[in-house]
Amino acid sequence: MLKTNLLKALGLSVALLSTTANAMSLDWNGGYRFEWTEVDRPSLASPTQRKAYGLNYLYLSPKIIAADGVNVISRFDVLNSSAYPNSQLGEIWGLNLGDSPSTSDNQGSTNIRVSQLYLNVNQEYGALIVGRAPFEFGLGMTYSAGKGAFDHWYDTRDMVAYKVVIGDWFVMPVLSRKQSSGFGQGGTITTQGFQIQYESEENKSVIGVYQENVKGVKEVLDYSTGQVNAFGGDAVNSNLNIQRTNFVLGRGFDSFGFKVEAGFQSGETGVTKGTEDVSVNGYGIAAELYIPRAESKWDWTLKFGMATGDDPASTDFGGYAFNRNYNAGMLLFNHRLGQKDFMNTNAYRNDTTAADGTNGVLANVGNSADDEYISNAMYIAPSVGYAWNDRVDVRNTLVYGQLLNTVKNSVDSSKDLGLEWDIEVIYKPSEKIQWVNQVGLLFPGEAWKNGSEGLENGFTFGFASKAAISF
Repeated sequence: MLKTNLLKALGLSVALLSTTANAMSLDWNGGYRFEWTEVDRPSLASPTQRKAYGLNYLYLSPKIIAADGVNVISRFDVLNSSAYPNSQLGEIWGLNLGDSPSTSDNQGSTNIRVSQLYLNVNQEYGALIVGRAPFEFGLGMTYSAGKGAFDHWYDTRDMVAYKVVIGDWFVMPVLSRKQSSGFGQGGTITTQGFQIQYESEENKSVIGVYQENVKGVKEVLDYSTGQVNAFGGDAVNSNLNIQRTNFVLGRGFDSFGFKVEAGFQSGETGVTKGTEDVSVNGYGIAAELYIPRAESKWDWTLKFGMATGDDPASTDFGGYAFNRNYNAGMLLFNHRLGQKDFMNTNAYRNDTTAADGTNGVLANVGNSADDEYISNAMYIAPSVGYAWNDRVDVRNTLVYGQLLNTVKNSVDSSKDLGLEWDIEVIYKPSEKIQWVNQVGLLFPGEAWKNGSEGLENGFTFGFASKAAISF
């Protein structure tokens, strides 16, 4: 009798599990990346502060298909960076976080972090998104979800959004919360946004605008001392209230295409200088022109743009910074360079180890990843690619940059940042595997000397070898 009951229970369990399995499925995707990077002289001076590091990283993104159009999506990050914890940079090759690493037989262990978890409900005329979800817009100049194979950064939001689709148009209101200090009301940083966009695959066109208001109470603003000084203030005694607006326009043809994005910001930072509030009032523009390969073995790309910098004579902070995923070159605007904060980017780093903006010194240029921003500068970057064969592409890129505002450091400084030549060899044995080798040669301009201060601006070069597998 007991044996019969056990068999019945086992049969019922199998039946229930089978029913559940038929009602719900699990779909996985992810990516693995390994990189090696060397920069000979990021300081452009002596000591050189040479960089040489490897990065190892994996992400897994399971999608639970609960019902038709109802999905629960998450993302797990493996071997996260201990230096940049909220990134997808990966951990330093050889870094040992275990006990007594000099005598240990292993590399220790790290935690798996969850960077995304959200509900996506697709309907005939729209989609609902609830949870911690990726967010991007346009060229990724300001908002980037980090979907590129070698993107090290990402934007996510704890948000509720509903995307209403009307033909080739969609509108999407977004309500998100960037910070909440606890269970009680108040102590928050919130974002209210609205996006309207036209997309047509048939004529390769896109027109869109995204506008958001960011508000937060002063009690939760966590600017570092270096950031407060870089903003031109001396304390945090006010509330945050910033408005951001971005526009994108693009059009593609058989032999030519372009995309342009512009971003503007204004409002109050929450930082004060004496009794005055420090406001923000900056903007940036990024443009990309391209000639596709078509039947030829050659393709051409031209990137150019600018982002405003700060004028310390003004009570406003006039700087604007691109997303760190948006790169013009391998070295310029990608790695910290020189002996001062020429780009005025200390304002965007909550990094207590970096010197503050009062003396302009930029610490740790030799002990940082590719965490520089395009800011306080204009740039132009023509690029040409050649298909060596079905698996190998060769690309050459020239990058020229100039500072927009030199008053921050020296009134008699040149604006010339110099010229960079990047050479890439891209090997793709299959659609989902690529191995990229890069050499960057930087010939620094007079701006790095900082006028009469006469700082060194020596030649430097970099090398990177990186592989990515997506699945």
